[in-house]
Order: sequence, then structure tokens, then C-alpha cells
Amino acid sequence: MRILLFILTFLMLLSSLSLAKQFYASNFEDETIGNTPKHWEIGFKGNGKAQIIADPLNPKNKVFSHSDLAKDQARHDVNGVMWVVGDINWQDYIIEYDAYFPDEFYMGTVFRFSDPEKFYLFDRRSAGEAGNFDFWKRQGNWTRFGTGKFETKIKEWYRFRIIVKGDTFQAYGKSRDDKTPFKNLKPILEGKEATFKNGNFGLYGLIYVDNVVIGETEDDLTISVESIGKLTSTWGSLKECQ
Repeated sequence: MRILLFILTFLMLLSSLSLAKQFYASNFEDETIGNTPKHWEIGFKGNGKAQIIADPLNPKNKVFSHSDLAKDQARHDVNGVMWVVGDINWQDYIIEYDAYFPDEFYMGTVFRFSDPEKFYLFDRRSAGEAGNFDFWKRQGNWTRFGTGKFETKIKEWYRFRIIVKGDTFQAYGKSRDDKTPFKNLKPILEGKEATFKNGNFGLYGLIYVDNVVIGETEDDLTISVESIGKLTSTWGSLKECQ
């Protein structure tokens, strides 16, 4: 009886592990300069053009620029466009991406996006709140539900991880050149909020991103944890997923 129970438990564990998967990954190298990347779609049809551009720090590298507008015109709350990727039914997931902040302003990424007025925002702060990152809920207006300190400079690359699990969210950040695994770092920001249960990942305001990977578990982020700059042949063999 004990042996049978052990076998059943093992099979259930194996089954749950097999369900974990990578949802999306791209380094944008197979995209065309001037186009929007494959699999991304408009979440809010505002002003501004999202497009693939050459990396400002490395012209041989391609990255995704979310807007071509000035810093104070690119945000959705002043009618700037929003682009998202993935499935509106996504619930729990982990996101990693490189981020470049072209100017000193408020910009970031969104998760559990289901509508232009229903999403969470991971936001880089500026002006009197410079050096902070916040979690915000957008539902007609803005509600902040977490803040943390992480110093960033404009026109430099950083790498972030956001863990979305139930009503609990964590964000990690480091310089892109930092080889320290995120699991060995403390989160820069944590928050709890239970309003939105599912939704896409997307961008907010004037931000450039690269090396985006989204999965169910840390084990699904097989290409980016230790990366510095562009990923090598391991990435080249990876297919984008939906």
C-alpha cells in the first residue's frame, strides 16, 4: 500500500512538473527594424509608434522601443499607446527582461493586463521619487500598493524579474552586467493585491526592452538568468511561444 501511494505521489508530481512551460521568449534578432515584433498586439490604441530599433549602446543589437514620443507624451494616461504580449488567460508567471530608460521620467512594464483600465504596473519613478520603483493598480484611477528602492540611471541597461503568483508580487532588479542569479538577491519591491486574476504582459511609456522571457516557473527561464548582453546559440535555437 505504501509503495502504491509513493508511486501515485511521484506520478502526480511528475505530471505537475511537465505542465510547466515557457510562454514566450525573444531577443528580437529575427525582427525587422521599423516593425513591431511578432506576437505583440495593441493593448491601448493611443499615440506613438512602437518598433524594433538598433540598441543605442550597440548598433549591431536589435531591441524593442515602445514609443517614439517624448517622455511626457508616451504614457497611456496621457493617451500614449500600449503594447502587450501573451494570453489574457495567463494567471501566475515569471517575467524577465532587459530594460533601458531613454530619459528621466515615469515608465515601466505591466502585467495581468486585460483592459486599458484593468492592469498592474511596475513603474520606475522620477522627479521627487527618483530611485524608487512602485507597484500600481489601474482601475479608472491609480492605486499604489508597494514601493521599493532601486537606483537606476538613464541610458543604461538593467535586468528585471517580476514574479506574479496569486495576490503576491515580487520584483527584482540588477545591472545587466551583474551575473548574480536573481534567487541570490533580495527583491527590490513586494506587494499584495487581489483584484486582477489574469492577463498579459506589456510595456508602459517610453521604455526599450530586450531579451524578454516569460514562463510558469524559474526552471522555464532557461536562457536568461546568467546572461550578459546578447544571448548566444542557446537562444538561437529557441522558438517563440504562445
